[in-house]
Amino acid sequence: MQLTILQAFSRLAGLPLTKTTRHEQVQFFHFGSMHYTTPQGLILDIGEITLAVNCPWHLQPAGGETINHSDVYIRKREAGLPSPVWDWKIPGSSLRDQRLLAHVKQIPAPVVERVETKEAEGFVLHFSDQSTLTVSPAPEEPAEMYWELFSNTGDGLKIAAGKDGLST
Repeated sequence: MQLTILQAFSRLAGLPLTKTTRHEQVQFFHFGSMHYTTPQGLILDIGEITLAVNCPWHLQPAGGETINHSDVYIRKREAGLPSPVWDWKIPGSSLRDQRLLAHVKQIPAPVVERVETKEAEGFVLHFSDQSTLTVSPAPEEPAEMYWELFSNTGDGLKIAAGKDGLST
């Protein structure tokens, strides 16, 4: 199983982390750049390869403060008085969103150098700027999907981990 993870994640080597998005707790990390046109004609900038994470993770910037998956429940830092109404489910409203945006906007963008596997289908991505993204599924909190790596180029790359193990 570990070889399968290494083979799939080897496709990330040399790709920059270009964007992060989220839907509630699920964080999407986009690597490389690709454009997709919706049926309505809207052109979306998406990653060549996307990693969706729905389990504990943290990004450790080199010499910076750790960005944790749980930071989604903390209001972003703002100048002046904060808005009286706050909803963590709104993308862009959390400290996690704010700090990930700042990390991705670095110049040059962090590029994936290598992947290291961990127990329970976990892994660590190592970037050119010495930052690391560690994904650590929690088997004591079973979920249908802990993480999923997929290609947006139509080449069929798709691997996921969940409570039932790996699937391709």
